[in-house]
Amino acid sequence: MYGCATLHGTLFQSFRGIIMINTMHHGQTFLNDHEIELTLWAPLVSDAWVVLPESGKRVKMARDERGFHKVRVDAEEGSLYRFSLDNGKIIADPASRFQPFGVDGPSMFVNPSGYRWKHDSWETYGMGESIIQELHVGAYSPEGKYSGLKEKIDHLKDVGINTVEMMPLAQCYGSRNWGYDGVFPFAPNFSYGTPNDLKSLIDAYHGEGINVILDVVYNHFGPLGGVFHELGPYFSTTYRNPWGEPINFDSGGSDAVRGFILQNVRYWLEEFRFDGLRLDAIHSIYDSSPTSILKEISSLKDELQKNLDRRIKLIAETDRNDPSTVMPQEKCGLGMDAQWNDDFHHAIHAYLTGERKGYYSDYGDFDKIVRAFTNGFVYDGVYSGFLGKVRGSRFHVVPSDRLVVFTQNHDQVGNRAYGERPVTLMGDSSARLFAASVILSPFIPMLFMGEENGEKNPFLFFADSTDGTFTETVRSGRLSEFSAFGWDTAIPDPFAESTYKASVLDWDSAKLDRGMKFNKLYRDLIKLRAIYITGKKYACRRAAGNENVIEVRYGENFAVFLSYTHRMFQPAVEQPCEVIMDTSDPKYGGTGSERKSGKGQIIMEPYSAVAISVQ
Repeated sequence: MYGCATLHGTLFQSFRGIIMINTMHHGQTFLNDHEIELTLWAPLVSDAWVVLPESGKRVKMARDERGFHKVRVDAEEGSLYRFSLDNGKIIADPASRFQPFGVDGPSMFVNPSGYRWKHDSWETYGMGESIIQELHVGAYSPEGKYSGLKEKIDHLKDVGINTVEMMPLAQCYGSRNWGYDGVFPFAPNFSYGTPNDLKSLIDAYHGEGINVILDVVYNHFGPLGGVFHELGPYFSTTYRNPWGEPINFDSGGSDAVRGFILQNVRYWLEEFRFDGLRLDAIHSIYDSSPTSILKEISSLKDELQKNLDRRIKLIAETDRNDPSTVMPQEKCGLGMDAQWNDDFHHAIHAYLTGERKGYYSDYGDFDKIVRAFTNGFVYDGVYSGFLGKVRGSRFHVVPSDRLVVFTQNHDQVGNRAYGERPVTLMGDSSARLFAASVILSPFIPMLFMGEENGEKNPFLFFADSTDGTFTETVRSGRLSEFSAFGWDTAIPDPFAESTYKASVLDWDSAKLDRGMKFNKLYRDLIKLRAIYITGKKYACRRAAGNENVIEVRYGENFAVFLSYTHRMFQPAVEQPCEVIMDTSDPKYGGTGSERKSGKGQIIMEPYSAVAISVQ
């Protein structure tokens, strides 16, 4: 029997050799300030030309036997171009570095050396040290630009957030979008600023000790504005996923497509200096190749990490509850650094809100919360009534700092009919308990923008399109989703500008008493995590007395009690101890009384969390 590591290593080396032979650099290559080489993979096209509208030139490209069209042109940074095909169509570059007028406009030449970085070295964090905030650039500030994020860097530092995770930036249709329907994966969305504006933002983050992760989508390209169908087999004809045609990673022509995606990974991590990528819905990335594209991405990350001499992180989104996602390749894993854990969210959300429709039907009783804390996954090889089958596998074989947990994220808020956040659904006291459950857990905490201020504005699904067929398809699809959860289907129109504007953070409310108290809660929770939790051994259990209370102990001197009961609760603490945090404290907006110390005398308010130092 072959050892897994040996066999996979052989396949990997062999497959990488094929990739390297059959793949070229896609898009632009600056040879100097005035000469640029362009490469277009278009095996369906016999003849192609580069059109330079500003000079009026039209330059024929040379085609090789694999369908790569290539030519050198006299041009400079900032000038525009398109490709003209032999069928008469004129298109943008699928590997465009910038679409200044959107998906239907020309591409722009962008010199990768055009930005002068101020910070060539910066602190990077391991997953266990990371305090992540997911954000949408357009909804983060009234400006809706990269500049709006720059202005709030001090806010992130004050809270203790050391990593931001940006929702996808690849150019999509329209001027406002969540970003998951990108069709120009190398082109940062023009709505937020220029590529150099993005680099300047990342540079500023790094200068203040904040890492930056980018959400990327490799399971499909968007349905509007793309040019791939004109060019070659970029899409799979074998598989289907909920959002469109999957990308072709294992059929004819897939070598070039894989190279296109791997180049995109390198582009964001190397040229833009992102500290990691979040890979969207990898369960919908279909690939039967001996070495999957996900393993290729993981291996490329390892290579870049070594060559660039800095830590790089890969975070996967997957609904499979499969620990092999975060196991190293030599142990037959995918080699990801972490994965999102929806189970943790669903277990607590369903219990605190009482929601039981849709996938929440698998959750809701307190034992599911206990399983989430003790096992990592709730469904770790047990039967799911919602799916009608066994789901997941045991997580105990990998460390807890491989799971990302959250009270909310763009999916869990934005895919609700009205985009409500936990504070709206369960009230402030339960939301404070939820926050403590996440930040004081042994897992990796991720906040969603604004929650640290008790943000009440919704985060709705929004987009921008005038294509009537497409907009109606989206509307009807979302209504069908919502009906499965029993939600009101009289929803805000996703394509109305007012829906987008309603989702922008309310920074004025953050300055009011309630917002400031929420902010203090989050700052104190994050400080406690850094002092008592990061890197410590832990044990989780249901607290003595069979109440709906969880006890998490870190080392010998620190414990957290999380009370999910409507009654007062007295934890069983034998040693003298000091209460160092209580989420029901009035300074956090609670109604509890101040309790500092005692032995077996701590009384917890309903739906609260208490952290104690044991003497």
